[in-house]
Amino acid sequence: MMEIGIVLLAYLIGSIPMAYIMGRSLKRIDIRRYGSGNVGTSNIWLHVGKWVAILLGAFDVLVKGAVPVYLAQQVSASPWIAVMAGLAAVAGHNWSLYLKLTGGRGITVTGGVLLVLTWKVAVVLLLVTLVGWLISRSSALWVGISLVLAPALSVIFGEPISITVLCAALLLIAAAKRLMSNRGTAEWGGSWPRVLMQRLIYDRDVANRDEWVYRAPPET
Repeated sequence: MMEIGIVLLAYLIGSIPMAYIMGRSLKRIDIRRYGSGNVGTSNIWLHVGKWVAILLGAFDVLVKGAVPVYLAQQVSASPWIAVMAGLAAVAGHNWSLYLKLTGGRGITVTGGVLLVLTWKVAVVLLLVTLVGWLISRSSALWVGISLVLAPALSVIFGEPISITVLCAALLLIAAAKRLMSNRGTAEWGGSWPRVLMQRLIYDRDVANRDEWVYRAPPET
């Protein structure tokens, strides 16, 4: 029962909609109606403030990602419980219980989970994303590439099977969230196959990045 409880607690911690709270309290906006509709760091960076986004990122990595996994490790010696807690935290961030199953993309929370369970993979993924962004200025593309590489990296580093399963599951969760997006964010002008391909590769509904990330409600 304790192990089940820690996984449920991980989901509830992951569900804390800190980006939504910051948008409401600091700018009096619903961040889901701006830019990508993402309840996370990147959208807060563009529509609320850079320092706010940095604080939010730290909260997501440490509190929502790392803490649930650490608690799971204290409760159970089984590595699978820590893996399940990490996945639950990411799922909670992406489909928050407090926001009617809307949320963010889970990338910063994923970073916190990996930091505790396989820091080598976490560091390599961060480096791949940063170098890719410097080359192409497309963070979403390189985050996706990093997550694709994660299961193979876990094998290269000799991690246990539980970590390889974790990395594969995190990739599937990220892909599912990109494809599903949040309700109300779709650009209906394009065909659904094109929209889904844009979502999967670039994490947006349209080809032009600026048109997507700087969107705002009509009344503003």
